Amino acid sequence: MWNSGFESFGGSGYGGAGGYTQFPGGFGSQTPSQAEKKSKTRAQQIVPCTISQLLSASVIDDTFKIGNVEVSQVTIVGIIRHAEKAPTNIVYKVDDMTASPMDVRQWVDTDDASSENPVVPPETYVKVAGHLRSFQNKKSLVAFKIMPLEDMNEFTTHILEVVNAHMMLSKSSSQPSAGRPSLGNLGMSDAGNFSGNSFTPSNGLTAVQNQVLNLIKACPRPEGLNFQDLRNQLQHMPIATIKQAVDFLSNEGHIYSTVDDDHFKSTDAE
Repeated sequence: MWNSGFESFGGSGYGGAGGYTQFPGGFGSQTPSQAEKKSKTRAQQIVPCTISQLLSASVIDDTFKIGNVEVSQVTIVGIIRHAEKAPTNIVYKVDDMTASPMDVRQWVDTDDASSENPVVPPETYVKVAGHLRSFQNKKSLVAFKIMPLEDMNEFTTHILEVVNAHMMLSKSSSQPSAGRPSLGNLGMSDAGNFSGNSFTPSNGLTAVQNQVLNLIKACPRPEGLNFQDLRNQLQHMPIATIKQAVDFLSNEGHIYSTVDDDHFKSTDAE
């Protein structure tokens, strides 16, 4: 589903990066080489976000931060509310229903006479990859790829990726550098192949299944975690998605029911 839309995001948009690297970390002064490395790392990362997160991001020395996570290249998914074409660019207003619509600017190729530079019409759901920018305290995106959605499940997938990515990045920024997870675990493979379905950690489970399993593992109660508590902790997920993950984990032997069919414990209790 996501492969068709994002596999083509590699190339010029990523500066020829061969893959994603970890967030820089540590305290104390930076040497010039460290600063250069940090800048390069930030430029190579692409992070799934909501428009609300982008509009509330802080800006310090031309660096955007959502909480303690630095962002530069991002993806959003939303519906186009307005489109306006100029000689050198197309400006869209994209709305993902988390905040007011955001300006997305896509530059057109004026040197190629054969290029039609078509405008994606309003009321089309799209996924956008681009660079976050701020001018006169107004944030916008400069898009290097805009793709209409082929399946509305991609909207749900994007929201799950947003949650997964920011949970892992927030966690990694507070860990020693040797122990930080790489961005490959966020559902982002190398720069030439951005695939929303590729985020399968080493245990063979998807991000959703891992989130459900980890919550069940963390429950200290002898009877385990009940389904209602699981829903309360995963309010961003559809109930059907949670139930599907629970059924899968149960069928595969990762969890088991205890006092009734709504209480679960992990077979690998920590």
